[in-house]
Amino acid sequence: MTLLHDDLIDGVRTIWVDSGRPTLAATLLFRAGSADETLASSGWLHLLEHLALHGRDRGSLHANGSVAPLLTTFMLHGPPEQVCEALRDLTSWLAAPDVRELDRERRVLAVEEATRQGGGPVGRAFGMRYGALGPGLVSSATPGLGRASADSLAELARQVFVTGNAALALDGPPPGGLALALPPGDRLPVRAAVPVEDPQAVYVEPAGLVVSGLVPRSSTNTLVAPVVEEALRRQLRDRDGAAYSPYSVYEGVDEHHALVVAGSDVSPSTAPSLLGNTLDLLDGLARNGPDPASLRDIVDKIKQAYTDPYNVGGLAHRAAALTLQDLEPQELDEVIAELDAATPESLVPGLVELRDTVLMGAPPATAPHTRLRTVEQPYVAERARGGRSANWPGDTSRLHVDEHDLVIGDSGVVRRYALAEVAGYLTWGTGARQLVLQDGWSFTLVPEVWAKGERHVSRLDAVLPAYLHLPQPDDTAPTAEARAGAVQRWGVAAQRERRWIFAGLILLALLAGGWVLAEAVGGMPDRAASRIIPFLLIGLFLRLVMAIADGRL
Repeated sequence: MTLLHDDLIDGVRTIWVDSGRPTLAATLLFRAGSADETLASSGWLHLLEHLALHGRDRGSLHANGSVAPLLTTFMLHGPPEQVCEALRDLTSWLAAPDVRELDRERRVLAVEEATRQGGGPVGRAFGMRYGALGPGLVSSATPGLGRASADSLAELARQVFVTGNAALALDGPPPGGLALALPPGDRLPVRAAVPVEDPQAVYVEPAGLVVSGLVPRSSTNTLVAPVVEEALRRQLRDRDGAAYSPYSVYEGVDEHHALVVAGSDVSPSTAPSLLGNTLDLLDGLARNGPDPASLRDIVDKIKQAYTDPYNVGGLAHRAAALTLQDLEPQELDEVIAELDAATPESLVPGLVELRDTVLMGAPPATAPHTRLRTVEQPYVAERARGGRSANWPGDTSRLHVDEHDLVIGDSGVVRRYALAEVAGYLTWGTGARQLVLQDGWSFTLVPEVWAKGERHVSRLDAVLPAYLHLPQPDDTAPTAEARAGAVQRWGVAAQRERRWIFAGLILLALLAGGWVLAEAVGGMPDRAASRIIPFLLIGLFLRLVMAIADGRL
């Protein structure tokens, strides 16, 4: 049965179905998303989407938009004549953006991003795997907004919003007079998504349990996400009564791979066994596939959504997205046939791939598991050098900045931030700075925390290229705690070195006692004692000086 119609409207491939509704839903898709940005340009597509749709959602016309890793989408729904007018005006705007309200929308978007809190557990799963590159920018709070300008946004629009990079989905016949004003242009290639973190690892996730893994992109593997979600529901909620709302996501990250993310809130009672039980669940799915009855329920739910006549527009949306992957649209009977062909065995390869590439997030108190290493920031065992903390000697950290690295640590361990690997350099008018490396690790520098901290800031400002400088609103600037008093700082140092100090006092007491005893029995000439004791005291003093030089005091 043929439901899909394939047209070309003003150079844009248009897929439509006839839902029979009196209104018209239109979805305009572009092959560009957050994975195509860099940290320095993060949020620019989202900013363009906001600016393009501002003021269009009014009366009987509904307008919305979104930016996914690989797609930017504009959605319109309302009376056909209003949708046609909105499409014409929207594409005219995209062809020549009017960014006079840039500063306002930048502030609006900053507020929106603040509520996302790094994209939540799903966004953080992307960031843990891909760092501050490609799909990892899903977890970013769009620090590149401050660099966006009228010229940079116009250049981005010229690259993205062109006919060859677009597809249009309609849930009704194209009305007469429908016109699109996009300029000609070519499809943007999809960049390979390169993980920065090896799999089989666990990281701290305050929101609960998160399981993420890569699968090959295919219709069959879209079922992997709900299969894992349902397995988590049966185990955590139905069996253990330890969860409320499992979830799952399947999201393409490049031409060949999708990231499956599934997770749930969890009770603290799961802490001793959460990782082990979840690994057992993944092993079972990889070995046997899903429970057949569970898989059939999942398939029936998806089939109902596709065959519901009120949802038939989703078929056109799916087909339009396929065209942007250079894949042919699928008719409803083809989609249903693929769903009906799904078996537990057919899902095993994707479930094996997910298990073998798994990264897990778990609450802080969760017991570790021998199969999963803990994700930790790399460090090097070497002596720290450079400027002292303003709270020395209570804080023995030292900071060194040169043209190649920022190095921070104490007497035995340092962390090195290679400036050649910086993805972005966040700056505030207060003087605070933050380095974000391509692998996602970051370091925040507040000048007041360090002796001569302004010198470190000035050196970084000069070494890092201007395009990496990302201005941030001053009301988001990190601040330093008040410097501790001298008594507190030295008290902390004494507490830290109490064993050494105690041993030194005992030695001094023994020496003094020995001297007194020798004097009493005449066993030590006065002249010899007067020579030995000062040398011993000088040795102890030099030991103290060495401890201070090493940063231990």
